[in-house]
Parts: sequence; structure tokens; C-alpha cells
Amino acid sequence: MKNIIFISFLLTTLSGFAQSATLPWEEEYQFEALLDQTDGGSVSVDITNTGTDINECIKKAKSQAIFTIIFKGYPKTNNASASSALTDMSNYNQNVDFYKNYLTSNTGGLAHINKFNTNTSKPAGKVDKKTIKSTTTVYILKTKLKEDLQNLGYIKSAAKIADQMGITPTILIVPSEMWMKQAGYAKSEMTDMGQVWSYDYQNAISDPKMAIFGSIEGFLKPTLQKNGFRILTLNDIMTQLTKANFENKSRKDKAQEDPLDILARTAQADIWLKVNLVQENLSGGKEVQYQLTLNGTDPLIMESKINGQPQTIKSAENNILRQIETTVNASIDNLLPEITAFFVDRDKNGLPGKVEFLISEKLSITFDDDLTIEGEAYPFAEIVDAMVSNKATKYNPSGQQTGAMRSYDVVIPSKMENKLSGKVEMNSYEKFARKVSTELKTKLKDQNLATIIENKGLGRVVVVFTTKP
Repeated sequence: MKNIIFISFLLTTLSGFAQSATLPWEEEYQFEALLDQTDGGSVSVDITNTGTDINECIKKAKSQAIFTIIFKGYPKTNNASASSALTDMSNYNQNVDFYKNYLTSNTGGLAHINKFNTNTSKPAGKVDKKTIKSTTTVYILKTKLKEDLQNLGYIKSAAKIADQMGITPTILIVPSEMWMKQAGYAKSEMTDMGQVWSYDYQNAISDPKMAIFGSIEGFLKPTLQKNGFRILTLNDIMTQLTKANFENKSRKDKAQEDPLDILARTAQADIWLKVNLVQENLSGGKEVQYQLTLNGTDPLIMESKINGQPQTIKSAENNILRQIETTVNASIDNLLPEITAFFVDRDKNGLPGKVEFLISEKLSITFDDDLTIEGEAYPFAEIVDAMVSNKATKYNPSGQQTGAMRSYDVVIPSKMENKLSGKVEMNSYEKFARKVSTELKTKLKDQNLATIIENKGLGRVVVVFTTKP
């Protein structure tokens, strides 16, 4: 019996922490991101932990570093971008056996560790007679780790999610409004809508002072395309945008459209990736410091939905582009999970926006009047309410309602079936307005109604009731 007990104890000791009651990532340890590596897909981190000796501390640190990258993420430090977790703890809880092996296997998660070493600037020290405390620097191929888990099917890639949704989400890369103002390519104008800002993108992107935006754009495109997104640039739409802006300024009998709404309507992108860059010269001009921020704006409602952390880049001027490339790659790698989550949520919950109905002066009726449908009288406003409700996922009357105007905040399905082709297509507020208008005219065929549909960007549409010509 003693021999059996001794053998059991020996096996447990030899197998290390794999047989321990407490797994390394369940123990207490400290994590600090040190530096984004030049490819933007790697990072060096410090893990401070405890063990019986240096070798055990290193062994634990490798598993703890991989666990943190996958399930915890980490905040921004001086030389490393903030990083979102690749997945959440529910994934771990649902696949415990897989991750117990993956986080300790040299052919699994540990295969994505480039190198490791004890950080001698943070020397080891004794905790007690049997335990020491040590810091290990671990170099992790973060992008390779993510791709491995995607290939194994434990986390979904943006490309796979897009394929399952049956659409290819479109991202427009554009300088932020703040950058445009600082560069002198924005001006405030008084229009019939009040005070609005307009942006001269055409001259901005051809200005040598803004050439760095083209470089950032070039750094962003390959990563985004590889992850299943269609990329639009200002150069791709400049001809159409210039024409649309000219037509807008020549309008006389209609309210002019906001310049950002014109950009949204021209680009037809699902999200704008806004690049903001603030430059500062240091050391008498020998060094340049930039603060780079990437944010994602929803062009339907013109609200920021994906907020990147500002990243500071400081370097000698002849090396700044390399430093910017590293930071851009790291930043977009960290934002990808949030961008993907935005599209998944949009596909599931629909497209938010606004629809307005106006009555032309040519008509003698108002929304307060009763109209007859199949022998029964209903207030015109109630009829419009019913048609909007029938075609929208959610709707709510918004703002002031008058006899000549009805306004709604609505959410419409993100996709719709084209009855002619039988194919599923992306929905839009123009398509939604046409469906509602067609149904209203069918129900009210005795009223001799016609409708004019005007788009205001992507997320707002105006329907004007008038008489048939």
C-alpha cells in the first residue's frame, strides 16, 4: 500500500500543474502589456506570479498570458494599445476541457508564444520557504492566436459572420471632422437648416499635408478586407460626392441636405471608420509626436458606436511612418471584435432611423381629417400610423405632430426579399418609404394621391403627399 501511495505522489509531482487542483490562470497573477511589436499582431507582456522556482513561474506565465489575451483583454499602457478580449468567459465555461488542454499545450495556445524570458529588471524574490515571486516577459503572436481559434471554430471570424449573415458589410475610411477642421478643410455655413459644417474632402486628400491619411488608409485596408469587409475610400466616391454637393447647393425650392448626410447617401457604407490624428513637434522639431484615434460612426444616426483609445506615437521624423503602421495595425486588430459585434447586432436588431410624412400645399386634406377605407372612416394620421407600424420592426411618433406633418422614430429589418429576383438584399429607408407609400396609395386610391420621396442621408427619409399630375 505504501508503494502505491508513493507512486501516485510521484506521478502527480512529475505532471506539474496539469494535475494541480488550481489551474495557473485561476491563481493570482499580475499582467502588464509592454510593447506592440512591429507587425501590429504581436505584443510583449509581463506576467508576475509565484511558483516553487523560476521554471515553474515561466511555465505558469505562458498559460496565464494566453488566457488573458483570449478572455480578459487589457488596458492601454505607454507603449501598447488597449486590447479587447477575443471572446468572453461563457466560451470558456462551455468548452472547459478544450481550453484546459489548449492553454497548456505546446501545439495549442503555447505555440503562439514567440519567445519568453525572465525579466531581470524585476528580480525574483522569496515569498516563503517554498515559494518565489518572479516576472516573466512573454512575446505573444496575438493575431496568429486569434486565427488559430477561428480555424478551430471556437471563436467566429468577422468574415465567417458576414458570410452567415449573407451580406458583405461596407466600411468607409474617412478623416475625422476634428482633423478636417485642424487641417483647414472645414467651414461653417448658414443655410436654410441653420448653421452647418461642410468639409472639403476633395482638396484635403490631395494636399501633401494630409498625405499621412493616405498611408493610414493603406495600412487599414488589408486587415479589414482579410476579415470580410468591403472597403470604401473617399477617392472611390469623390466624383459622385462632388456632383451631389453641387446639386445640393443649387437647390432653391427645397431645404438643403446636411453635408454629412450627403456623404452618407453617396457612400452607402454601413459604418464609417474615422481617423483622427493630432501632430506635435518635440525637441525643436527633431521628434514628432502623434496621437492617433480610430472610431466607428453609425451613418444612419450619426452617432459614434465604436470608440478606440487614443494612441500616442513618438519617434524621430524619418521613422514615424513605421511607428504609425505598428500602431494602426495594433489598433484595428483590437477594434475588430467591436466592429464585428456592431454588424451582428445591426443584422439581428435592425436599422434605426427616422421617417417623416408631409402634406403638400396642393392637397386640401390634413392628417387630422377622416378618410374612408373599405366603407369605414379613419383619421389620416391613424392610417399612416398603421402603415408604418405594419412595415417597421419598431415605431414611435416623435417630435411635434401637426396637421401637415407626422414624424416617427423607427427600426426596420436589416434585410428584405426582392420579390422580382427572390434574393435577400440589404434594406434601406428609401425601400421602406416606398413600401409604406405604395400601401397608403393602394388603401387610399380614391384620394388621387401621389408621393415624393426624399432621402436625407441613410437614416432619414421624407415622404411628401401631393396630387397626381
